[in-house]
Amino acid sequence: MITTDAPITGADLEQTSAAALARTGGGRVTETEVGDEESRYEVEVTVDDGSQVDVQLDERFEVVGSEREGSGEDN
Repeated sequence: MITTDAPITGADLEQTSAAALARTGGGRVTETEVGDEESRYEVEVTVDDGSQVDVQLDERFEVVGSEREGSGEDN
């Protein structure tokens, strides 16, 4: 796995953002990372109630997991 800790850019940003927002049911993308320790991509979404959800995606832009910050639960 590539570990860069760099933000996602270009077409990859569009695809990862769309997948993450579909997973959370909306919200706003507030942070992204390529090469997260848990997956190829990580997208942080702030949802309408103000909480944050970290969405993990693989190299095919498929969701492989998500975690609401502070909940300690993986979905």
